[in-house]
Amino acid sequence: MRNGWVYILLALLSLPGTWAGAQVLDPSDTGQLDPSDPDYDAASARRGQPQQQREVLPDTFGIFIYQVDNPNQEEQFQDSLLNGFQRFEPDRAVDFDYATLGQIGTPAYGLRYAPIRRRGLEVGLRQFDLYRREVEQLDFYRLERPFTYLRYLRGSAQNDGRLTARFSRNFADGVNLLLDYDRIFQTGQQGYPATAVRNTSVSTGLAIRPPGSRYSGYFTYSANTFEEQQNGGIIDFDVEEIGVLGDQATLEPLLANTFQRQSFRQATATQYLQFGAATDTLTGRERRAFTVKHQLRIDRRTYRMSSLRTVEDTAFYRRLPEFDLDDRGLRSRLEHNVISNELGLSTFRRSQSGSRETVQKDVLEVSLIHQLHRVLQDTRDSTANFVLATARVGLRPSDRLQFLVDAQLNLLGQIGDYRVEATGELDLGRAGKLELRGLNQLYSPDLLQRTYLLNGSEFYDRDFAKTLELRLEGAYTLPFIGIRAGLAYSLLTNYIYFDRAGTPVQSSSPNSIIQLTAERDFSFGSYRLDNRVLLQQADEEVFRLPQLYGEHSLYYAGKWFGVLNVNLGLDVRYASGFQPYYYNPVLQQFQLQDRQQTDFYVQVDPFFSLRVTRFRFFVKFIQAQTLISDRLLFLTAEHLYPDGALRLGASWRLLD
Repeated sequence: MRNGWVYILLALLSLPGTWAGAQVLDPSDTGQLDPSDPDYDAASARRGQPQQQREVLPDTFGIFIYQVDNPNQEEQFQDSLLNGFQRFEPDRAVDFDYATLGQIGTPAYGLRYAPIRRRGLEVGLRQFDLYRREVEQLDFYRLERPFTYLRYLRGSAQNDGRLTARFSRNFADGVNLLLDYDRIFQTGQQGYPATAVRNTSVSTGLAIRPPGSRYSGYFTYSANTFEEQQNGGIIDFDVEEIGVLGDQATLEPLLANTFQRQSFRQATATQYLQFGAATDTLTGRERRAFTVKHQLRIDRRTYRMSSLRTVEDTAFYRRLPEFDLDDRGLRSRLEHNVISNELGLSTFRRSQSGSRETVQKDVLEVSLIHQLHRVLQDTRDSTANFVLATARVGLRPSDRLQFLVDAQLNLLGQIGDYRVEATGELDLGRAGKLELRGLNQLYSPDLLQRTYLLNGSEFYDRDFAKTLELRLEGAYTLPFIGIRAGLAYSLLTNYIYFDRAGTPVQSSSPNSIIQLTAERDFSFGSYRLDNRVLLQQADEEVFRLPQLYGEHSLYYAGKWFGVLNVNLGLDVRYASGFQPYYYNPVLQQFQLQDRQQTDFYVQVDPFFSLRVTRFRFFVKFIQAQTLISDRLLFLTAEHLYPDGALRLGASWRLLD
């Protein structure tokens, strides 16, 4: 039967070769290409015959997105592209993949090391950061017509999927309303014993930008809730011990009744008062602007963990005896409330890029932030005041050259913590593009790196020094050969991690990480081969990351029947053998382990996707390699990825 599946897949891949007249189209934002576009086809632009299709007005204005922290810096919205649409998982939709517990929406860590930017007191639970939508990450839209975006993913069962919806509409007097909804759910037990996922993110925003007024205001609310049952992994993770691959739901979990719930509620009111920015009557250019900013932000974050002990949990406590504290089980609760006030001054000159985006030719901004933190735990609570000074300097004399420096310094609360980050881009045209980034930061330990309460008692209490981190990275793109090569180097002193026993440890010596990346896309007529490879070398006693990681897509891209833009091919990723992190659901952290060593592994996912104007659809068979092999994928120790399964997804963008 498995060999039959292989023959079917190979036959499907060979079909596109018969479509000799296929043409690759560059998707537009409206579904109708502009007549000046090189891919414009007058025949397909006419109404269909014999059935008349509804004529869609071309969106000559376009859609641009901006964020509250800097509404004068825009990017063009592009979400009608077909390439990569089949990568529906949040852990695979990013530039470099994340490792999860096997299910979409579960705790994740990056397979490529990247620094964490801190601001004020940090709790230190970041396993859901990949899925969380902060208010400062909320995209507002500059548009002329109402915008609606819908996306739905169907997993292997009805209670397994993802639903995304966005809506933006302009009202009178410069008012724009934004709604954003995203839910990831897998509430059954198919393939994952003693697990369930229900992640929900709901955000809304109101932008008030009256025409000709000096005032603009942005009012946002965001609610992120992560409710999960986590099993701590499976007891027997060797293929010989697992048995029949299709019976994953019958595997014995380490923990039978362990639940986590994290909720994040954020509300902000950001207001700007602008002076200057008048248009010069001779040159037509906008003069320098001066802005006063005030932002009030209220955060309420709760973290809860409960593990009801059963006889099936014996193996977990035998492996980690430090957690064997109570025969009834374990619990932990923490609430972190923050009230933040920011007052800022800035000056800038505004312009438009070649793609009609609003940009700042230069910017100078300084601000002062006061934060009031209150932390409530089972048997204690505390209050802390923080004062932070921030500054930003940027230059963009043209679309080819831009430079930006961000800085932050703690004046009160964890005094002396700082972060300085600089980014720059230089586009040399046919000679290539150079991208540079540098970061230097000194930060205090997270709250849960210092102390953690289980059942109301201290599980550990640590006194660590501050961590110093230096990160330098650059990338160069050579357009004539189409390759982008990157190099990054990180040096960390006093780095803190969680050891094999699940307790925090501070490294006694500096730790370095060096990373090399290469990206190259090939075209062979109607066929495409997209490639991305990562090489990284780090101290394996502290960092558990693969030394080699690759992502490749081999697919046919063309146009069928004059109306369908299609992609048909394979997504392939692989990782060299390494000792992955173990996720401890009681500790709520990724920690070191030495029980499982993975081998070199390759994942193959055949897919088919299509686009008709603003509608997109894909069908994907994940983990197809399990049809011919009993080997399983582990990117987190003792948490297996599913075997072969079918996934369906569709999205629709409306501009009415």
